[in-house]
Amino acid sequence: MPEHFIPGIRPLQQFMEDGSFLMPEIPAVYRAVQALNAPAAFDYDYLLSISGMAVRLVWQPGWAEYASLPNQGVFYNQDDRDIIEIALERIGVSFNRRFVADVGLDQAKLEIMDSLDRNIPVIIQEPCVYAAVLGYRGNTLYGVSTFADADKHIAPYRYNAFNTWEAETKSYLLIESFTPRHMDEALLQEVLRTAVHQARTARRACLGDTALGVSAFDVLAEMLVWDEGFAQLTPGERYEGTLSFPYERPEGYYRTDGARTLDQRFWAGYCDFLCMLNGYENFSRFLERYAGIRPDWNSRLREAAADYARAGAYSGALWQYVTPDREGVARFKDQDVRYAFAAHMLRAKIYTLRAVERLERCLDER
Repeated sequence: MPEHFIPGIRPLQQFMEDGSFLMPEIPAVYRAVQALNAPAAFDYDYLLSISGMAVRLVWQPGWAEYASLPNQGVFYNQDDRDIIEIALERIGVSFNRRFVADVGLDQAKLEIMDSLDRNIPVIIQEPCVYAAVLGYRGNTLYGVSTFADADKHIAPYRYNAFNTWEAETKSYLLIESFTPRHMDEALLQEVLRTAVHQARTARRACLGDTALGVSAFDVLAEMLVWDEGFAQLTPGERYEGTLSFPYERPEGYYRTDGARTLDQRFWAGYCDFLCMLNGYENFSRFLERYAGIRPDWNSRLREAAADYARAGAYSGALWQYVTPDREGVARFKDQDVRYAFAAHMLRAKIYTLRAVERLERCLDER
């Protein structure tokens, strides 16, 4: 049976190993560029920050979630580029995206395996998940993914078998060359412009009523305070009666009906948002690291880094009020707890706006 593996890449964990907190895109890029012997500076903080993933915020009114991916998986950028493409281009990777529907599965297999035979990883895109492919055995691909089952790591390198890739892969990225592009003033400006766009974009037509950027703080805080539909909810049980709701909902409002259980309101409606805020810590460290590239920006970028860190710290305050079990999540039903969460969101918004205004002043002086 033909096989080939690129050795030495550690598995990804779903919860906070190398920062891979429920975000499949950047961890896949991270492991792929590690296989390309990328400079140590191209770490998770760096990749999450240069792509804009560290500072995007998305919240769907109504405690809903998207039908096929978590809310924190939604990305929006000024030119609609895929998050993977932004990250790869900004670190100097040249690639060719191939669509399985265009080339056919047999050709896709040949191209992927040829790349692996040359010790060049391949990034595959399934419907909502990216994975770094690092080997094959027969027709089965192996590699690392945020959502791979940790109990099913397979020898020799503890990679996971992607047993459904033939049916589920939409596209794959063939890496053609890698000439590391190191941080300089021009690249830093690109990153700052992306961060400002992520903050200042409030709506996108393709995402309906979803609140984006800084506006997401306001919408979430408002729902925490004014939604009266919690009284009937019980952890672990779906409520089938009439829900009180502060706004009229248009037809097709929900991607999934996440509003009828307390658990879904907490995990998909609130905790997903806090998962995104965790990226602020990564961006804060990034700004600290590269603040000195433009000496005249140094103090403002360090101040912005401190503001992002303060805003992100409010995501951790969640666990002062609840715990990740049924009894702890039940406290989300408590109106006073939700009021406290709303206050934290508005405080985080203040610090986010301060940070963004500092970045804008830097860009105005370029």
